[in-house]
Amino acid sequence: MEFEQALRERRSIRAFKPDPVPEELIREILEAARWSPSWANTQAWHVFVASGETLTKLKSAAPTPATGEAPAGPDFRMPREWPPQLAARTKQLSFLRDAFAATGGEAALAPANFYGAPCVLYFTTEPAIESDYLLFDSGLLVQSVCLAAHDKGLGTCIMAMAVRDPEALRPALPGAADQRFVIAVALGYPDGEAPINRFERRRAQLEEFVAWVR
Repeated sequence: MEFEQALRERRSIRAFKPDPVPEELIREILEAARWSPSWANTQAWHVFVASGETLTKLKSAAPTPATGEAPAGPDFRMPREWPPQLAARTKQLSFLRDAFAATGGEAALAPANFYGAPCVLYFTTEPAIESDYLLFDSGLLVQSVCLAAHDKGLGTCIMAMAVRDPEALRPALPGAADQRFVIAVALGYPDGEAPINRFERRRAQLEEFVAWVR
């Protein structure tokens, strides 16, 4: 696939086929993505690949910790409000509700079920590093993973909601006890017939965000 084609055609997939993704294919994607740039080549990231029984447990995990208290919240602050000009773009996505309804609204395709994806990648960083720049580096790795997956015929959906309760994730993922969760990416084969995967996407024109300074 040509690079520009991959950039233009990659999209968030919200209906996956149940077919499992071969581990070797995931390794190929991560092998390519590991060449992503990072601050001074620190590569301060970790990836947990969840599937099978582990993913099933994560899907059925209680939304609150065992203590019964409300979740402490995500490890990194997430936006709650946007300036009007940006919020207007977000409102354009209201039609996603209609697209989801067109699928029948099955629970299997709900966000909490990762839209039926057979695999989820959790991206984390170490708590000893306080710089918020880690989020930028992690974003570079995530973008590389998503493009590499698209190139191999797979679909992805970047999901912030999947890491909003990190305390529920740490016990389920060996080695994650001291990690801070940045984002999760659902991975699998797209359901090409699902309307929610076929709607027309919109992007701002260059004139809206580019300033030419000469």
